[in-house]
Order: sequence, then structure tokens, then C-alpha cells
Amino acid sequence: MASNSDAQRAAWAFIAIITLWRVAMLWANRTDLFVDEAQYWAWGQHLDWGYFSKPPLIGWLIRAVTDVLGSDTAPVVRLAAPLLHAATALIVIWAARAFVDGWVAAWAGAIYVAMPLITVGSSLISTDTVMLPFFALALGLYGRLIEAPSAARAVALGLAVGAGMMAKYAMVYFLLCAALVWLLQPAQRIRLRDAALAGIAALCVFAPNIWWNLANDGQTVRHLVEDNARLGDIEFNWDEALFFLLEQSIALGPILFLALLWPLFRRRGALRGPELTLILFSLPIIAIVTGQALMSRAFGNWAATAYIAAPMLAASVLQFRRPLLMISQALNVSIALALPLILAFPFALGGGGSGLANRYLGLHIVSEIAAERAREAGITSLFARERALLADLFYTLDGQGFTIYAWDPNRGGQISVDNWYEAAFPAPDPLPIDSVYLGGKRPPCTEAELLSEIETETGYWAGRDLRLWLLPAGC
Repeated sequence: MASNSDAQRAAWAFIAIITLWRVAMLWANRTDLFVDEAQYWAWGQHLDWGYFSKPPLIGWLIRAVTDVLGSDTAPVVRLAAPLLHAATALIVIWAARAFVDGWVAAWAGAIYVAMPLITVGSSLISTDTVMLPFFALALGLYGRLIEAPSAARAVALGLAVGAGMMAKYAMVYFLLCAALVWLLQPAQRIRLRDAALAGIAALCVFAPNIWWNLANDGQTVRHLVEDNARLGDIEFNWDEALFFLLEQSIALGPILFLALLWPLFRRRGALRGPELTLILFSLPIIAIVTGQALMSRAFGNWAATAYIAAPMLAASVLQFRRPLLMISQALNVSIALALPLILAFPFALGGGGSGLANRYLGLHIVSEIAAERAREAGITSLFARERALLADLFYTLDGQGFTIYAWDPNRGGQISVDNWYEAAFPAPDPLPIDSVYLGGKRPPCTEAELLSEIETETGYWAGRDLRLWLLPAGC
């Protein structure tokens, strides 16, 4: 049996090798920036304390990386993703030492970096990726505050929670899980003084985003409640809930997911101590988002915060069933190696691209065709309504002399704003110069003339009829 130090060195080496593979394969990746990625890049061009749908940290991060490296290419925009997940895996090893022994902690880090959820997250840039290292850091500091109260650690915990909130509001699950530990685990509580210090520090870090929301009519919060959660349209969708749980078993790996649930059946009524704490920092998150899927909808990554404590718990359960642990890790590593290859050769599985990568293909083609047709007509003003079109127009045509606007939603009698582009770049009314509109339907302007049709056979826009319309000044 390997010693704890040997296991930790092996985990470090494994994390380094997987990360080097992922970073190298970013430059072989043939996919376009997805809609969200291109939007996050655009946020970085307009630094602020908050944005329409998310807090600001991801925009700041992308701006920092692209400025330092002097490039806005897709690999550079995504570069922080595999590096942040590597850092998170190392923090998971450190954090796990507060709850489990060194061998299990080393395996927790190795499990984390190889999980399918993290493999996908290392191939694109997302707010989960930016938030998770702070969640891991906060969990590790919480565990050490249980062992030894400390004002310095309490402040560090608050700074980690506040920074996580500046990355994604899902960091609030940490507070919920900590509250559950407080209620159900008296021996695992941190001192009230430390909790108060952590709360003050977190509020100081997060206060600018609170101020931004107050100054912008609660824009981000309203988007989360009205557009994401959709709690106003509650109905019971059992198929959505079951599909979400299936996604979770894939996100972690089926063997590890079963291991995560096993303590509930193996020792029901006898759970206590660090094991119960890890359960309370993982399973309630999955349960809450499953409930969200049941009542409305939920995407697979909405439970991402559960997968900091989950590898620790799964490794602890499987330490006495090592063949299962090895089989699970082998399956996950196979996916970790295969996915970058699929993204590097997306058309190898078929002429239209693999289904997995299809939504990341062909977005730039539409933008380039629109730019070419506009230049032929001597026009430098472009409009679109759909967020996916706007996101790629802003990214692909950056620096090419075009002025791009979102078609003002109020033109069609719509009062609310649907996305960041509509809020930040509304179309002037009336149009001051001749312009080109890109969309699937005729724009609400009687003088519009059809300029061109765009048909793509592969990628995101395959099967969609997109058209370019010439809009005269005054439209």
C-alpha cells in the first residue's frame, strides 16, 4: 500500500499530465466559442461590477488572460479553464485533509480532475470553472476552523466565499450547506465569532456587485429568478428530474455517483462526523437542483458545487473497494483523453460533425458571410435579435470596422430586455444610416429588403434559414 506522501505525489503528477494534455489540445480544438463563451469575452471588453446574467469575475478573468497574452483567439479565451481546474484539484487535496486521511485526499484530487464534468469544463470557459476553486478553498478553511478557531482563517473563509459569489451566485450553496452542518452536526460547527468574521469579509468582497444590482434594477437577480429558475411556471416534470439525475451520474461517473449515495443506505441513522459533513456539502445541492428540474427545468451543471465534497466522499467510500475505484477512474480518464480529440476532429464521426460538438461548430461562418455581404453593399452597421447571433457577431467581427447593435425589443412592443446585448447595445430608433439585419424572420420594418439568404449544412445553425435584410436609414 502506498504511503500518504507517495499517493499525494502521484496525484500531483496525474493532475499535471491531464492538465498539460488539455492545454495542448486547446490549440487543436476546432470548435468556435459557444454563445456564453463569446458573451463572457464581450463582458471583458466592457469591465463592470456586474452583468445581465452573471456577476463579473469571469469577464475580468478573460480580459486579464487575453491582455497578458496579447490574443483573443479561442484557445487563449479558454486557457484559464484547464488551469483553474488543475488548481481546484490541488485545493481539493488540501481541503480533503481536514475531513479524511492523506490517501483518500490524494484520490479525491485525482477523481476531481478526471470527472467528465471537469473534462467538459476544461474545454470551454464557464462561470462554474471560475467559482469552483473558491468553493474548494472555502470548504478546506471551514474544515480547519472546525479543528482550530482562528480569526485569520475566518477572514480567509469570508474572502473565498465573497470571491466565489463574484464568480457565480451558486456559491450561495456553501452558506446553505454550512447552515445544515450547523443544525445537524453540533460537533462540526465553527465558532459564532468566526462565522461573523467570515460573513463580514464575504460581504465586503461581494458588496460592489450588490451595489451594481441596486443601481441596475436588480438585473442579474431578476434574470436568475424569472428566466433561469422560471418559478412562475411550476409543474411536475418527472422526466426532467430523472434526466437531471442521469446527467449527474455521468458528470461524476456512474460508479462514483453510486458511491456518493451508498452511505445513506449503508449506515442510515448512524451518520456523523466528517462523513456526514461531506454528505451535507454535496447531496443537498443535488437534491435541491433535482427539485428545480422537477418543478421547472435544470441544466446538468447547476449542481456543480456538489462536486467539490463529492470526490472526497466517494474516495472515502471506495477506499476499501479499490478495484471499483480503479475501474471508475479508468473510465473517466478515457473520457478525459477522448473528448479533446473529438473536439479536435469533430467531423471524423460524420460529415455534419459529432453531436457532442455540433453546437460549437459553424457559428463564425454566419458572421463572416454577413460581414462579406454588408461590405459588398457598402454598409458597416449590423443588427441582430438572437443572442447567439449577436454573441458571435461581436466576437468574430471585432476590430473589423463594424458597428453592431441588438434590435431594440421595444420596437416590437416588448417591454423587458432579454439579454445583455439588448441592454448594452440597443438599436437606435430611427436608424441613422443604412444597415443590415441578420435574422430568421423579416425585421419589423416595412422598408426592409431581402439582401441574401444564408444556409449552413453543419454546426449550430444547420437547418435554420437565416436571412440578411437591408434596412434603409430612418427605418
